[in-house]
Amino acid sequence: MMDKVDELERLIEGLVTSYSELKRENEKLWQELNRAIERISELEKEKSELERLLRNNEEVINKLIIRVKDLMNILEVSDHEEG
Repeated sequence: MMDKVDELERLIEGLVTSYSELKRENEKLWQELNRAIERISELEKEKSELERLLRNNEEVINKLIIRVKDLMNILEVSDHEEG
């Protein structure tokens, strides 16, 4: 009978040990997941900022192109008037 009790105690100790290890691993995985979620959030903010900068730069470039075209038209008119 004592052998059965000893065997049962070893099984319970094994289960407790496995549970503790799995609990630590689970906590570690949750921490990693939370860090990954936080990093995703940071990257989304950076992406939004970069997209905003890109739109702003596109607007500036388009305005500059219009100004250059207008200047070229003015210069062409000047050339025709002089010629």
